[in-house]
Amino acid sequence: MEELVLLSVIGPGLITANVDNDATGITGYSLAGAQYGYGLLWTVVLVTISLAVVQEMGARMGVVMGKGLADLIRSHAAPRLGF
Repeated sequence: MEELVLLSVIGPGLITANVDNDATGITGYSLAGAQYGYGLLWTVVLVTISLAVVQEMGARMGVVMGKGLADLIRSHAAPRLGF
């Protein structure tokens, strides 16, 4: 029973995470892995930290301003940029 609850929570995220994994992407990932090996693994740390910072900034702006990120871009920058 616990497995079903866990799968119901994690399942949609796994599906969404794998949406962009098409044949071309998997081929590119395989070729990059074959050519560089673990040499570029350090970039995962930088990307993860950057992702967390941007996610937190967006959440803080949303809480303070009461708007989503796209609404803030449209209201403070060019409306075309927000589109």
